[in-house]
Amino acid sequence: MNGVPFTKMSGAGNDFILVDNRAGILKGLDIHEFARRVCARRVSLGADELILIEPPTAGGDFSMRTINPDGQEVNMCGNASRCVARYTAVKAIAGTRMTIDTLGGPVYAWVEGDDPRVQFQVTTPPALNRSLSISGETVQVHTVEISGTPHAVLYLPGVAAAADEVICRKGAAIRGHPAFPQGTNANFIEVVNPHTLQQRTYERGVEDETLACGTGAAASTVISALLGVVESPVRVRVLGGELTVSFQRQGAADGGADGGAIHEVFQGGPARFTAEGILHPEAWTA
Repeated sequence: MNGVPFTKMSGAGNDFILVDNRAGILKGLDIHEFARRVCARRVSLGADELILIEPPTAGGDFSMRTINPDGQEVNMCGNASRCVARYTAVKAIAGTRMTIDTLGGPVYAWVEGDDPRVQFQVTTPPALNRSLSISGETVQVHTVEISGTPHAVLYLPGVAAAADEVICRKGAAIRGHPAFPQGTNANFIEVVNPHTLQQRTYERGVEDETLACGTGAAASTVISALLGVVESPVRVRVLGGELTVSFQRQGAADGGADGGAIHEVFQGGPARFTAEGILHPEAWTA
């Protein structure tokens, strides 16, 4: 097989390999094994996820497939959706307003210059104040699903200065907890003020802390809004930079019983091109 054209992009520190597969250039490959190999750092190109642009599946302008470095395909990725929005606008695959089909449902995106914004959905009702036992310690966890992506949110004072080992140990324990049979992303946050959160995230599929998580930032904002500690708009500081999340509120927060209390969740943040080229066959065969 010949080499595969790719674009590398970064969204607040999440890095992605984007491949335009609308014409089926990856036909005949095991996509999940391909992702596992090309996302491997140091021995291949390396990335947090492989993103495929493919023909629409549900009436959108195109579809976006998201495959983690462990080869598992997931519903979507928030930071990747902003990168994909900018990529497809620049490449004239779509206009500056677009609908992206994902396994987690439609993602609506707007691109003005190099500034993409996307709209997420709260796809399961949030559950607040769940007590979980983690390594003999009882912790309070809040959960919500954003555009089909599951998240656990925990408040951790001094999170910005917390040791990497603490984030990874606690994150791995939550990610694999029996309460989450399909796994979950673990977001550790601290409220800086009513319009600012600090966040660090352990991501399933990557199985490590990442520099940013877009749907995680939305999840942390939704949970914090329901708990009455933030108001729109919210800046979410992550290791890779800063994301912005805005939302509309349907009446007063009611303890999270109604997942529709927060709606129209929008996110903005950086989406940068970093490289374009050809993946050599040895990137996935060696």
